[in-house]
Amino acid sequence: MNVISHGSYGVVYKACDKRTGEIVAMKEECCGLSTTTLREIGILKALPQHPAVVEFKEVVLDDWDRVFVVMEHVESDLKRFMDVRRQPLRPNEVKCMMKQLLEGVKFLHDNGVMHRDLKPSNILINKKGEVKICDFGLSRQFEREWGCYTPRVVTRWYRAPEILAGAETYSTAIDMWSVGCIMAELLLKEVLFKEKCDVEQRSKIYTYLGRGKADDNLFISKFLTAAANSGAPLLTEHGFDLLKKLLEYDPDKRIT
Repeated sequence: MNVISHGSYGVVYKACDKRTGEIVAMKEECCGLSTTTLREIGILKALPQHPAVVEFKEVVLDDWDRVFVVMEHVESDLKRFMDVRRQPLRPNEVKCMMKQLLEGVKFLHDNGVMHRDLKPSNILINKKGEVKICDFGLSRQFEREWGCYTPRVVTRWYRAPEILAGAETYSTAIDMWSVGCIMAELLLKEVLFKEKCDVEQRSKIYTYLGRGKADDNLFISKFLTAAANSGAPLLTEHGFDLLKKLLEYDPDKRIT
């Protein structure tokens, strides 16, 4: 087995299924059969297959009682894809990726699942340009749109303002905020809001987006500067409208 990636959740390996010869990804759960692991496995098993969600195959326990979640192998993820690409993505490329990502998120929400950790490293991409949402370690099933949940979710740079404020009652709108941050990052080739603590993160977001229409100029200027540097328009009017609706400060008004 070869290591693909590792983090606080455990290690992901590239492996070969000896029964079929298929190349698969195996995620070793660092906490064994913990509540979090069981929740993730339950969500993956319950979800029907969808082209924009990584395919779950099985759970394996080895001779040392290590727990592995076996999934389809996908060559890369959006973070690595952007790190190695020198040129900015063309608008049509971003549109294609975003269409798939939004379809995947809609599928999750329609099936009662909040991902709660959408970020480029959790969006896989293959050689055909197909994107697939992965890593459901922080995901949660829900029955109502709004509910009371754990407040410490989502990686800081992709965390919605209401989560940064410590809200325990939130909705699928937190995933849509993360999608907006990912869209902006694909266009800018840099993280949109990148601060070292929650207070600074929230302050930066509020400076750009939290004061209403008058401060749209701050947000727009960031994209105009990037467009000038790349020599091409980053977004159409419709694309920019979508981005602003995804990054709506008020979760009640955010597009879902």
